[in-house]
Amino acid sequence: MTLPHGWRWLPGAVLGAWCLLAASAAARTAWRQPPDPLPRLDREFAAFLPLLPSRGDVGYLSAYREPGSVDALRTYYAAQYALVPLHLVDRPTPEYLIVASGADDPGGDPRLEGFVEVVIAPGGHRLFRRAR
Repeated sequence: MTLPHGWRWLPGAVLGAWCLLAASAAARTAWRQPPDPLPRLDREFAAFLPLLPSRGDVGYLSAYREPGSVDALRTYYAAQYALVPLHLVDRPTPEYLIVASGADDPGGDPRLEGFVEVVIAPGGHRLFRRAR
């Protein structure tokens, strides 16, 4: 198909308009996205670094409700990343135990028996140490 001489600009104009429309839709979608929580979580867990040993295992208390939820997993991975080279383990056996905000049972969590609270980080995450 050939266009008359005066209309040869039309396919380029249609393509350009389509590109602008697609780009504006992508920009609107990106603008509506919630802020990324990982930088905030990184800062909150990094506050524990001066209080923890330089190497070894640190316990991590998983959420008592929905431990496999997207938010719970995101928080766990953010904590692991922020505390490198420490290794987070999903059990309360090491000397130190991190309890993410909202992870413990509000009615009293038996998983915290034998631990004393050391500090609360800005985001509500808590660090416990085994009582001696």
